[in-house]
Amino acid sequence: MNKSQLRSQLQRRRRAVTPPQRVQAARQLVRHALRAGLLQRYQHVGLYLPHGAEINTMPLLNRVLSLGKHTYLPMLPFGRGKKLWFNRLEAGNRWIYNRFGIPETHGKKSVRAQQLDVVFMPLVGYDDFGYRIGMGGGYYDASLEFLLRRCRWRRPYLIGVAFSCQHVPGKLPHDPWDIPLNAILTEQGLHRFGRN
Repeated sequence: MNKSQLRSQLQRRRRAVTPPQRVQAARQLVRHALRAGLLQRYQHVGLYLPHGAEINTMPLLNRVLSLGKHTYLPMLPFGRGKKLWFNRLEAGNRWIYNRFGIPETHGKKSVRAQQLDVVFMPLVGYDDFGYRIGMGGGYYDASLEFLLRRCRWRRPYLIGVAFSCQHVPGKLPHDPWDIPLNAILTEQGLHRFGRN
């Protein structure tokens, strides 16, 4: 199967998760993130608001905020660019809907991915090696392409967030510009892929 076919199949799997399973999974994300020390370890945290059938990240976002972490949400670039800005979530920020109908916060403190300690990323599917299939826009890969130019970057640590049913055994088809994850967080726990 190519990426487009896989994406459709995985989106069907994700939509099949029942409402009670969704509520439980969102709680489990927080529990596993705390147990792994993810929320305590990092100060500048990139998160995202759930959209459509994505796993609910709001309990995770609320816990990060309650711990006093600097929390950032992605903002699509204006025009034709692909690199995301991450806006700090603060009282008084104004909110708008982007071209995909996803709420974005606009404030005075915007950073690029390089300035974050950890980025929790949405995805449609993930494999055993940390490769992910996103929605196909390429925004996260473009925003993280700096990781391909250097042998070693200290940050950000990349964590995919998904339901366990979004797992694809083996290796997904991927391109040279695809940035692999450091870890995946699901309702079943945190799995690290063996990279720093």
